Amino acid sequence: MKRFFTAFQNPISYSVWFLMIIFLLVTGVARSQSMEKGAFPLKELIDSASIPGISIAFIDNGKLSYSEALGVKNVETGEAIDVNTIFEAASLTKPIVAYCAMKMVELGKLDLDKPLYQYMEYPDVARDERYKLITARMVLSHTTGFPNWRANRSSDKMKINFDPGSHFGYSGEGFVFLQKVMEKIEGTDLNSLAEKWLFEPLGIANSSLIFPDTENYAVGHNPQKEARNKFKPKSPNAAYSMHTTAEDYAKFLIELLQPIGLKKSLQEQMILQQVLMDSSDSSLAWGLGVGINVIENEELIWHWGDNGIFRAFFIISPQQKKGFVYFTNSQNGLSIVNRLLDYTFSNPEIMKNWKEYDQF
Repeated sequence: MKRFFTAFQNPISYSVWFLMIIFLLVTGVARSQSMEKGAFPLKELIDSASIPGISIAFIDNGKLSYSEALGVKNVETGEAIDVNTIFEAASLTKPIVAYCAMKMVELGKLDLDKPLYQYMEYPDVARDERYKLITARMVLSHTTGFPNWRANRSSDKMKINFDPGSHFGYSGEGFVFLQKVMEKIEGTDLNSLAEKWLFEPLGIANSSLIFPDTENYAVGHNPQKEARNKFKPKSPNAAYSMHTTAEDYAKFLIELLQPIGLKKSLQEQMILQQVLMDSSDSSLAWGLGVGINVIENEELIWHWGDNGIFRAFFIISPQQKKGFVYFTNSQNGLSIVNRLLDYTFSNPEIMKNWKEYDQF
């Protein structure tokens, strides 16, 4: 709402102000009603951003208020998306893995502050003694010192870029290390752990950390809406391999708001600030597996996903118990974040300083 009023800085008559307030109240009610009915102008939004398809869900008052799937799986076939069409979650995989790690903490099988090498040595970085400092907490808060990905993805060697625990440095490699530790402790693969501790208990039926046995999947597209080959992982990767729907992921977000499968104290640790993403900006921080946006007296939980031709985003407010999650099959997918934020929240400061992707 503040963004609306910034266009009216000059003095105007009380009658005009009165009419403006009435207009805002009426349209605000209409907006709330349209969200409940699923009448959000989604087609106009994705068409304006040249996004072929989207799966989106809104949460209000701690519950799924509505979900919608619109567009096509593949521009070449024109086959329509439905609410059960799976998308690549990209890095929205990481909060799922973080939750599973916290479940292991609850069960006494993992210590957040015990060096991971004591569970399992990691030859890829063993030549650097600093790797013996790395803990699960550092992985989940992205303070390991690992790069996002090693320069040569086929290499069995990787450098540590800074002293572990010293500052934020986003890393998929860290999650891979943690995955290996979790799998060794449990004696099974990460997808099985997610099934046991999260998917089955919460009724998350259309999600997997490997490519599922289905033909109902979206294909990624470049900015010109050209379809690209589909990635179909046969083994889980803690950083990016999840396939899911917005409805399924919303169930996980509701669990983050009001946990039933994880101790409240551990859920609170997940959303507790561990480190700033940039020491000069106190509004963007990281917890354990999730981002934290600090504005005024509120902290919102968020994460973005970017597998190139699949992009995704979620944000929820524990205070307001509302938010949204969406998945797109387009490299343009993160260009609509601000417009969805404006639609969902009244505070214009939300995610104001996150400028990783161009908006329009």
